Amino acid sequence: MVGKILGFSAQLAPWIVVGSLGYAAAFIKPKVEPMPLPQPLVEPRDVFYDVDTDIGESYWFVGNAGTVLQSGEGKEEWKRHELPEPINLQGVAVSSKGDVVAAGNQGAVFVLRKGSSDWSSHRLPVSDRAGKMVEVAWIDDAFWVIGEMGAIFKSDAAAESWKQLGIDEDVSLNDIARSPDGGLWIAAEFGLVLYSDDAGETWSQSELGRESLRALAFDPSGNGVIVGNNGSVMHSSDSGESWSSVDSATEEHLYDVGYTGEFWLAVGNSGAILKSPNGKTWERLRLEGFGSGYHTRLLATANRTVIAGETIGELTGSTWLSWPVEEN
Repeated sequence: MVGKILGFSAQLAPWIVVGSLGYAAAFIKPKVEPMPLPQPLVEPRDVFYDVDTDIGESYWFVGNAGTVLQSGEGKEEWKRHELPEPINLQGVAVSSKGDVVAAGNQGAVFVLRKGSSDWSSHRLPVSDRAGKMVEVAWIDDAFWVIGEMGAIFKSDAAAESWKQLGIDEDVSLNDIARSPDGGLWIAAEFGLVLYSDDAGETWSQSELGRESLRALAFDPSGNGVIVGNNGSVMHSSDSGESWSSVDSATEEHLYDVGYTGEFWLAVGNSGAILKSPNGKTWERLRLEGFGSGYHTRLLATANRTVIAGETIGELTGSTWLSWPVEEN
């Protein structure tokens, strides 16, 4: 009798186990406590397209997928900001009061007020097929945003209202700068240069060759430099009244140019970085540790030049230091 019972139990045991597992799968819900994943300061896929500074207190870098990186005072503390939308950002500028404006694809504009941690988002009225904003600048107490399809927008000092001042042409506007005489200049595709002497209400146009022009800058004396594709460099000694082509010592695309107070610098593709004492004669620098990728923007000052691109960092004299600096 006992043997029969044991035999029957042996036959039943597997079915009891299966039934128990089925019951657990159907009625018992496991509880998983999610562990928050720390956001790394810099990720391998990060690429930065522009940089600006807020009165020397910190530097602001913007890039792909809504990336905003802020250096702390003395560059010892860094913060990665999270924007409302992961849109590629092309330009950034900081007002004299410390408000930050970043802009990028789809006419997107993001604003961070001084002392706040919350970004507000806006959409500029741009073309559905080509709505990338390329550059942001703080000029004469206003934010300027320029981009594809001849888009030009000017804000009030608080970046709360925007005025459309663009040209009705299928051309990308790449950089905007102010000359010492108060004129506004824009470097654009296909060798096009725009000029306004009435705060952007009207624009005159001229062509400087066929290469797309990427950036322009002026020194306090009225010398101007424009850089562009295939190593093209234009120089002016009369605040833009006339421009002449000069040899750049490279055929790489050049994306930005700036004056440090003592000399000129330009950056571009394939790790190209150029130096000139006067904007006319140029030499290519070879810096230890400087990335061989592209660099799109530079922020030139008397003490250092901060550069944004596939790598970010500062150039002091002939020494390159990549940022962020790792803590020991």
